[in-house]
Amino acid sequence: MVKSTSTTRRGRRNGIYKGVRMRKWGRWVAEVRQPKSRHRIWLGSYSTAEEAARAYDAAVFCLRGPSALLNFPESPPEISSAGELSPSQIQEAAVRHAHKVGVAQKSGIEGGGSIAGFTVEEDRNLLYGAYYQ
Repeated sequence: MVKSTSTTRRGRRNGIYKGVRMRKWGRWVAEVRQPKSRHRIWLGSYSTAEEAARAYDAAVFCLRGPSALLNFPESPPEISSAGELSPSQIQEAAVRHAHKVGVAQKSGIEGGGSIAGFTVEEDRNLLYGAYYQ
């Protein structure tokens, strides 16, 4: 019997998010390949697959624009200067989007401020904490 690999949702196959994988020890990681290149941009390590998938969505949106295939097309990232970002800026935008949506969902808030209402210090902890966890 052959299993179908058709996508049930844009970018999602058999319950696995595009650009996301699980480490042996249970952490979810995300990365994206740069267009027309063999290089990848590391997007960080996350507690849930959904956070990692949202980080991927932000990065692929930055790289490919509004026509990108997203894991969560119903909530695209709000990034204005997406086409002009460096890989490190894409990483930062991905981490912010992953945590912004996660915090908004947990608190019942829709949308949010510029960085989900975090202070600069909280924002740094979210950004750099995701890389070293």
